[in-house]
Amino acid sequence: MNVFADAYSRRARSRARLSDRGFDPDAAVGGGLQILQFYELLGIVASSEKAGQSPTHALSRLALQSGLPSGAADALFLAYNQQSAEEAGHGDKIFAHAYFALGGAAPDAQQSIFGDGGAASSAVQPSADPEHNLQRLCEIAAVLGGIETVALQRVLPFVSDVCVAWDHPIGRDLAAQIRDVVRPEESRHVLTFRYVFHQLVAPRGPAAIAAYMQATNTGRAQLGSPGLDSASLKRLLGNSSPTVEQLLGKSRTLS
Repeated sequence: MNVFADAYSRRARSRARLSDRGFDPDAAVGGGLQILQFYELLGIVASSEKAGQSPTHALSRLALQSGLPSGAADALFLAYNQQSAEEAGHGDKIFAHAYFALGGAAPDAQQSIFGDGGAASSAVQPSADPEHNLQRLCEIAAVLGGIETVALQRVLPFVSDVCVAWDHPIGRDLAAQIRDVVRPEESRHVLTFRYVFHQLVAPRGPAAIAAYMQATNTGRAQLGSPGLDSASLKRLLGNSSPTVEQLLGKSRTLS
């Protein structure tokens, strides 16, 4: 496949979709973007968020096979299972909704930074060794935490700023959804990243902490963000573990 020809064809289709919906693809919005570029960005965000559904669902099952105490295993099962549903909602119901409103087409996995999430999900499949499963759980939790922190600190604020500058009903609705739904839920996902660190990683000592930082920076690099040093990571992780209620955003009794 000719990559450049494919990209040109995709962009031509995007221009046509926008024009059919009454939008000038070259009109300026905010953040130095044209509507065409904003449309493409929404497709990337929508499909990338959707890609998080599969690996987080796999993580929720892995937590039950990692030899954890029942309280931690139950907490992570519920947190990652909930996160899986929320990632799908962000992709399908929020960002894809705005993308569709602009162009009348659904984003696809080819637009995702992470593919469809299937490869990441396969990497989280449990083995018969609980210790190996625990190591994989911590590693993937850190990678996801790195991605989530960049999303919260850079991606979501940028998209929101573009929406505000554009001042169009589609943008205003998306900005409200980011403020009221996406940011609170993504913040809880970061709390799960913190929970894994305090409950499972820190007690294992400096080598485990260093590996967690390396995996966190691997996740950040996937979004083109610089890595954290140990002091920055410590500030991000805080001094104490979140509670289960904080992870789930509501009170839940664990058996």
